[in-house]
Amino acid sequence: MTRIEAEKAQPVVQASDLEKDERWQLVMRVTGSPAFARSSRLPDLLLYLCERSLQGQDLLLTEQRIAAEVFERTRSFDPTADTIVRSHMLRLRQKLEAYFKEEGAKERLRILIPRGSYVPVFEAVSDLQLGSEAKPASAEPVAAPEKTSEKNAVTALEASRRRLRMISAGLLVACLGLLATLLTGSGREGGVALQLQPMQRGRTALWSSMFPGKSPTLLIAADSGLVMLHGLTGQNSSLSDYMDRNFDRQLAGTKLPRNVVLDVASRRYTSFVDLELFDRLTHAPGVRPGGYSIRYARDVHANDLKNANVILSGSQDANPWIELFEPQMNFVLHNDLEKGERGFLNHAPQAGELPYYQSSAYEYGLLAYMPNLSGSGNALLIEGTAVAGTEAISDFLFEDSDFEPFLEKIMRKDGTLPHFEILLRSRSLDGSASHSEIVAYRTH
Repeated sequence: MTRIEAEKAQPVVQASDLEKDERWQLVMRVTGSPAFARSSRLPDLLLYLCERSLQGQDLLLTEQRIAAEVFERTRSFDPTADTIVRSHMLRLRQKLEAYFKEEGAKERLRILIPRGSYVPVFEAVSDLQLGSEAKPASAEPVAAPEKTSEKNAVTALEASRRRLRMISAGLLVACLGLLATLLTGSGREGGVALQLQPMQRGRTALWSSMFPGKSPTLLIAADSGLVMLHGLTGQNSSLSDYMDRNFDRQLAGTKLPRNVVLDVASRRYTSFVDLELFDRLTHAPGVRPGGYSIRYARDVHANDLKNANVILSGSQDANPWIELFEPQMNFVLHNDLEKGERGFLNHAPQAGELPYYQSSAYEYGLLAYMPNLSGSGNALLIEGTAVAGTEAISDFLFEDSDFEPFLEKIMRKDGTLPHFEILLRSRSLDGSASHSEIVAYRTH
């Protein structure tokens, strides 16, 4: 049976029977897993897609309707300008793949969402696919889940409903606060002041400091052509080399034709993870068109990092401007191309911390919220030992449920945030990051 045939063959379930259906119970296990529990949006998206599909409402699964019912977009939603649905669908497919490779590896059903579609497909897994440790189908049939599974599914469903009610209540309070502010005419320069729920305060404080509205915030994309140069020559570049476009030192160690290497280095490449990160940043709460400017690393000048708020993506070898911030940082990337060694140095280890976090079993990512070079604004550095490390930071920044409690913990009494560094680790699955955890942090 083809995937399309399997999709069409999926039986329709009445709402009253949903909790008893094996497929819905699988959805509950997936959305209740640690990888999904750390995301504020992906569980709701998967629940919505699967509930509609299982109830025979595939035709309702359109980008416009998903944007309205899951992401609270209005009727004026323009998918060409706002890619929130597509970016979250990409993350959802990656999270599903990670779940069924890790904690859900022994599940007898898989949830797939084919590219170009919003309709989930439930596929049975054979014993051969499960491996030698899988139990025979006759011993544990998928179609006859135990009562405990039904009980867990009901509990998870209630938890999901409570989460949705909490989100709805938070939105209602925010809307009432906005209405009251508009009626009284009070507000701050660059935006309206809202009475926000505690669960929103930390991230909102971060975004308001990075996108104050007074002047455009610079989003500086990594130079992947520079990384390719380093791979060909086996030599890193300093910021001085990069600014002067002088790579004689790197070329001295390679036998490749000079013109070929320089041609590679001259090309304007950046990673898809950086593009997705910038898409998320430009749709963060309070960010308005005209409030940011996207620049390529080689088009930036030192004065730009003094006169504006800046966000730099990619590691120091892909975005050499990070070098200017390193003297004030505790966690600094170490990249030894000759030894093939890469990780973060911990300049002042505290109890229980390592002096060096080397990339091997884990990939590491650093989120650093620092002053800009003149101290007149702020800089946000998103740096990883690999693409997966940068991706882990992106997920943590926008979706991870651990980030808001961290911000609440360090927030000052006046509601502002101190500068900080967070070092995360995650496993890489086919180049994508699994769920991450904080291994160390500093506040300044």
